[in-house]
Amino acid sequence: MEKIKDFLAAPDKKQDEFWESDVLVWIDWREYDEYIIQYFNEKLPDEDKISFECVDIDKKRGVDILLKKNGVETPIPYADDFMDRDITIKSVQKYLYPKYQIRLYIDSSGCDTLAFCIYPTEQWNQLEQEFGAEKVASYFQPIKANSKMF
Repeated sequence: MEKIKDFLAAPDKKQDEFWESDVLVWIDWREYDEYIIQYFNEKLPDEDKISFECVDIDKKRGVDILLKKNGVETPIPYADDFMDRDITIKSVQKYLYPKYQIRLYIDSSGCDTLAFCIYPTEQWNQLEQEFGAEKVASYFQPIKANSKMF
């Protein structure tokens, strides 16, 4: 969280350093959806990792991703003919909330590859108290049901 604090304290001076930091999860628009989940899992402690399974199906997209939590399997709600990065990220956000929040690093918008940060909601709240919710959201946009990222 210190890298985000340093960045928010002086975004103009720290942007290049932050861009290269290991706190960012980079996702390309062509990324396989199961890899997206794995990238977020790399940032989570073992006890909070997302449990999921890819299963073959008889729809045009060919695969379903089942998110597993508390003994319940929930398929990510894709269209019949394709998978979608936005839907995957929103589904992961829903799975992890309220304990964690995924936020889009706004400075990566407009690129083929977008950067995200994932931290406990409590830490995002602390950042908002320290720097203001508006400033934090202007650099790290919360993922919502209507978010369009890719």
